[in-house]
Amino acid sequence: MRFPLLVALSLCITISNVVNAIPCNKLSDTKAVDECYMKIALDYALIHNPQFPFGALIVDHTKNDISCYGANSNKKNRLLHGETAAFWNCTELYPSPTNNDMTDPGLNWTDQTLYTTGEPCPMCASQSIYRGVGRVVWGTSIPDLNKSGREQIMIRMEQVIQSAKLGANRPNNKIPTVTGGILKDECDKAFWCAFSNARNEKYYQKMVADGNLDYIKERESKFICNKQHDEL
Repeated sequence: MRFPLLVALSLCITISNVVNAIPCNKLSDTKAVDECYMKIALDYALIHNPQFPFGALIVDHTKNDISCYGANSNKKNRLLHGETAAFWNCTELYPSPTNNDMTDPGLNWTDQTLYTTGEPCPMCASQSIYRGVGRVVWGTSIPDLNKSGREQIMIRMEQVIQSAKLGANRPNNKIPTVTGGILKDECDKAFWCAFSNARNEKYYQKMVADGNLDYIKERESKFICNKQHDEL
C-alpha cells in the first residue's frame, strides 16, 4: 500500500511553500529549531486534516533537514496516525538498499527526530522505539488531548519507553530522548478547536464532576476558534 506516499507527493508543493517560508535549517538554537519544525508539522496537519490536526515530520538532526512528513489520514485508514504516515513515507522514500529494512534500513534512524503535534499514543510511541528514532518532540500532551474531548489511551510516552526491554528483561538503551510541550499553545488551540463537536453533554458533566470546570473556562477564553478555518 502506497497511500501515505501518494498523499505526501500530492501535497509536496504546499509543504514546500511552508518550508521555504520557515527556513529551519538556518537556525542553530535547539528550541528555535524545534519550534520551527513543529510549526511546519502543525501547518501541514491543518491543511491535510483540520478535524484531526495530528501532523508529523521526520527530520535529520545531523543535517537539520526534513526527511519526510505525514498527517492523520483516518478517513482512509483509522490506523494511519500522523506518526505512522510519516514512518511509512520515509520507508517508501528511503527503501533498504538490500531489501532488508529490519537490518539495513535506508535511513540512519538514530539521526532522525520525530516531530508530532500531539504526544504519541502507545501505538505510535512503540513505533518510534521499534523504528529506532533518536529523538521525539511533541506539542500537546495526551491528558490535554483527552480533556479537549477526544478519546485517548491514557498511557504517556515515557511510560511506553520505560516498558521497552531487550530479551531477559534487560534495559534497552536504544530508546529515543523525548521533549514535550513545544509550541504547546498553538497545538493546544488546534486540537481544542478541532474537537469542539466531541464536547457533548456527557463530556461537560464528567469534566465538572472531576473538578475541571476552570480548565474549560480557561480554554474557552484563551482559544478563539475560527470556524471557517476549522472547516477547511
